[in-house]
Amino acid sequence: MTWQQIVGHEAVIEQMRSAAARGRMATSYLFVGPEGVGKRTTALALAKAMLCQATPESELTACGRCPSCQQAAAGTHPDILQVAKPEDKSELPIALLIGDKEHRLREGLCYEVGLKPMLGRRKFAIIDDADHLNEEGANSLLKTLEEPPAGSVLILISTSLQRQLPTIRSRCQVMRFAPLPAERVAELLVTHGTTE
Repeated sequence: MTWQQIVGHEAVIEQMRSAAARGRMATSYLFVGPEGVGKRTTALALAKAMLCQATPESELTACGRCPSCQQAAAGTHPDILQVAKPEDKSELPIALLIGDKEHRLREGLCYEVGLKPMLGRRKFAIIDDADHLNEEGANSLLKTLEEPPAGSVLILISTSLQRQLPTIRSRCQVMRFAPLPAERVAELLVTHGTTE
C-alpha cells in the first residue's frame, strides 16, 4: 500500500499531497467511486504516509522502513482502525461503531479513535462499506465527525454519494474516484501476469 501501487487516481493523490504540504489535511474524508477501483488501498496508503516516523507529514510519503511503515504494511498498526460489513450481514452492525448494548460508547470504532495514539500523533479510522450504514449507524458517527478527536482522521468508503446522509456528506471532504479506463485495466492485467 504505497502511492506507486495506486493506478489511475493521480489527481486524488496530488490533491491530498497539496493539502498536506499546506498543513490543510481534513479530519474526515468520504472516498466515493465504483467498487474495486482502489479507494481502500488509497485510504491505507494515506494512513501509512501520515503515520510514517521517518518523513514529515507535510511530504505525505511513507519511507517503508520505519516500524510504523512496517506495521502498516503488515496490517498490524495499532493506530489504523478498520471496520467493514460482515459478509453474513446486510448492514454495518452498530456494535462495530459504538459497542454492543452492554458496552455502548465504551467499545467500537468511535470509542477507539478517541483514545491516544500508540505510536505517533494520529489515529486513523477507516469505515469500509459505508454504503451499508443504517440510519442509526450513520447518526452514531455524527458526533465523532462533528467533533473529531485530536489527531484523528476518519475515512468513509462508499460507492455513491447519495447513499450517505446529507449530515455525513456535509462533514466530510469528498474525494471522487473514477473508474479506470479499459486500456489501463488491460495494462494492469498484462503487468500482473493475467492475460486472456
